[in-house]
Amino acid sequence: MSERKKIELDIECQACGGTGIYAGMGERDGAGVVCNRCDGTGEYHYTFEYKEFEGIIKRDNVTRVYKSSYGYCFAPKKIDFARIGEIDLTQEGVSYAEFLEGKCPQHIREMACPMLADQSACHSMSGFTDMCNCTGLLITECPQYKDKATCWERFDKAAGEEV
Repeated sequence: MSERKKIELDIECQACGGTGIYAGMGERDGAGVVCNRCDGTGEYHYTFEYKEFEGIIKRDNVTRVYKSSYGYCFAPKKIDFARIGEIDLTQEGVSYAEFLEGKCPQHIREMACPMLADQSACHSMSGFTDMCNCTGLLITECPQYKDKATCWERFDKAAGEEV
């Protein structure tokens, strides 16, 4: 078993690019907010403790693995989700054994739009977030959120064009 190691560095804040101001998807038309990672200083004290990787550690309390729970409580059974409907989570994700063999679960598209599922991918696709109407709203309150399938089609098309 390897011992714990520690790295400490003072670095330019990656969240705000050293500006002390964050301007992301929710901040528009010249708005910015004080970066909550560096508290507006532009500098971040990075501390990282680790053990060298010796192989995956198995868990006894997991039978099914999902890409994300999207803010919901999950269990591998049929669940009736508010504003979504019933989803059989025994049919979503992958078994823990499949995960250990290297199979990765996919997003449950009925549960989240692309922006909620993978914001960084959405922001990396030229023009993709221009269609998101979340100004002043939570992502789940976007007028297009109820039509997640259309947003996923747009996402898939944009991802195909990026390849």
